[in-house]
Amino acid sequence: MQLRDFTHDRHRTVDDYPYGGGAGMVLRPEPFFEAVESLGPDCRQGPIVLLSARGKPFSHDDAVRLSLGSSLTLLCGHYKDVDQRVADHLATGGAVDR
Repeated sequence: MQLRDFTHDRHRTVDDYPYGGGAGMVLRPEPFFEAVESLGPDCRQGPIVLLSARGKPFSHDDAVRLSLGSSLTLLCGHYKDVDQRVADHLATGGAVDR
């Protein structure tokens, strides 16, 4: 699923300045929230994991733990970072390194 499919401007913008200021650009939270919402209530049954460069490294133990659930949603923006609100309010399974 492409994040650009969940934007509403004519340029399909997915990045913005960090909430609260700071240097660089991050992925906006709105496309992530809309993408997860489009999956329906079943995706909320299992963990929603944010893959992030600032998370802990993904291990075999993580893979085993996550594979035991009935569903799993991985959020990965292929970008340096995402808006902190995605980690705070959407991800339920913790952030892990790509």
